[in-house]
Amino acid sequence: MNDVITTASAQLAATMGKPVISTNIVEYTVIGAYFIFMIITGILFRRFNSNFTDYFRSGCRGTWWMVGASIFMASFTAWTFTGASGQAYTAGIVVSVIFMANTFGYIINALWTAPYFRQMRATTAPEIIAERFDTTTQQMLVWYGLIPGILSNGLTLWAVAFFAAPLFGFDVLHMIIILGAVVVIYSTIGGSWSVMATDFLQALILVPMTVLLAILSYNAIGGYDGFMSAIQAPTAAALDTLGGKYKIDGVSDLSYMIGIPSVKSGQFNSWAAVIAMFAYVFVAYNSVGSSVKYFTVKDGREARKAAWLSAILMGAGVFLWFLPSMVCRLKFPELVDGFAATHPEIKTPADASFALVSMQLLPKGMVGLVVVAMFAATMSSLGPSLNSNAAIFTQDVYKKLFNPKASERTMFLLGQFTSFLMGILIILAAIFLATRSTSTGESKSLFDWMIMLGSVFGTPTLVPMFAAMFMRKTPPWSGLISILFALPITIYQCFAEFDSNITPLNYQQTIFSIIGLGMIGMFVSKLWWKSVPEDKKERIAGFYQRMMTPVDFEKEVGHANDPAQLKLVGYVSLSIGFFILFLLFVPNTFAARLQILAVALSICLFAGCMILTGYKRSAKQQNITSLPKE
Repeated sequence: MNDVITTASAQLAATMGKPVISTNIVEYTVIGAYFIFMIITGILFRRFNSNFTDYFRSGCRGTWWMVGASIFMASFTAWTFTGASGQAYTAGIVVSVIFMANTFGYIINALWTAPYFRQMRATTAPEIIAERFDTTTQQMLVWYGLIPGILSNGLTLWAVAFFAAPLFGFDVLHMIIILGAVVVIYSTIGGSWSVMATDFLQALILVPMTVLLAILSYNAIGGYDGFMSAIQAPTAAALDTLGGKYKIDGVSDLSYMIGIPSVKSGQFNSWAAVIAMFAYVFVAYNSVGSSVKYFTVKDGREARKAAWLSAILMGAGVFLWFLPSMVCRLKFPELVDGFAATHPEIKTPADASFALVSMQLLPKGMVGLVVVAMFAATMSSLGPSLNSNAAIFTQDVYKKLFNPKASERTMFLLGQFTSFLMGILIILAAIFLATRSTSTGESKSLFDWMIMLGSVFGTPTLVPMFAAMFMRKTPPWSGLISILFALPITIYQCFAEFDSNITPLNYQQTIFSIIGLGMIGMFVSKLWWKSVPEDKKERIAGFYQRMMTPVDFEKEVGHANDPAQLKLVGYVSLSIGFFILFLLFVPNTFAARLQILAVALSICLFAGCMILTGYKRSAKQQNITSLPKE
């Protein structure tokens, strides 16, 4: 591992330009304090763990607001503010299609699948797969998804390192290792409780920061009229940015930046591609694989509320997240052009647009919070993934295949070790992707990597997991048949990725063909339903019966700890708010200090409400328990 890191570091350091911002102790202090807050939160929530179930699914006592915020944060990463923002800079608002589709997916969860997911009463998705299908399908999916899953998480880690390294003059590889280490520490220490709590705290930082930057960007461009004027009559610099690569010959405006689809989008350049994105999310978010998001919540009703919260937060951010990068193109294109000139090793400089416009508009001290917001987006995705992967290996591989009689203590300790090991593998995957991009000089952007990994590797396994939600009369092996029907497309795309002589399918062709072939495989397998042995039919029927049965929280789980969650998260949030208040002492204009004050007070106010609510609920619970029993 050390040899890999040393070699990669040398390659990247040799080409890394000067930091975009000067060394500033305030920004570094903010970032360092963030890391400390996250680790302390993991330690504080460690006391909520008493067994295997607590560690991996919070004892099914998670409140809807904490679970909903965690689901929302896990839906996007630093890629949102790098690769996706790069698309907003070059192609415009069309990139928001991804997040509109995510919002749609959560709405369907709230209206349909979220309660069923919780009512499956499972710890891992493969546990459900074994019950609905069979052990062979379960093990095949576990191992099939291992490498793509690690690569996907490595991409997430690389994205935030890509963002931070040029800004502060950090080495990309060192940034990957530091970030990965922090995630591993708090995820391993506190398990699912720690992951959910830190996700909520990170959402509390991310939301006000992105809202503030969107408002500043909106004002900088001159409001709606100024924005439309810049679209219809753009400056020469905006038209010719990055060497005119994103200029349409004979067209003197940038109207394509407000169109869906967009001719300058590599992926969403047709309505077929837009529909394919919604189809992919519909299948992915309503498949058994997504059920794990709702395992930690108390019951089906709370699961539905968590899904609604995720939908509202995602929908509210659809345009807020990408307005700054669009304003960067229209108002400050020289920032990206200058970045491209000083950092020739970065093949997709538009991916830095969100960071660059942040430094242009935000007051001193707040740039560190933007970096923190990027870190938050990344860690909120990696944390649940580490926890979920560890649970899968512990529950569905170790216990299933090697030690069926493993004790709770053994499972708990193995889960912690597996979380640590998965973290190391993800760090190595991020190093691989970063060094591959640098050494080969390929121009594949973070956006392209995300789309490719999701559509090619993820979709074939999602189809049978989606069909399992409503197709009850298919044989136990139907999942494997579905995957085998769609697998040729995945194999073809993999060869096309590494062989320039093979023409790859476009996004919509990939999605529609994989979903279509996978569903055909499921329907074909129905022909053999009558030949399925009765005991297996009864097992499958039992799975659906349990899925449809509402959770009785008091009988199945026991007492709730809502007040403790509210108070603990509230006090940590209040500490974060007070820390941000100290940024008022950093030299800034009066207007800049007001912006800092607004962010800090919004966090403190929210934290205060949580603490007050926690104490009120504690008092109510004490009054109820003190009543004499008849």
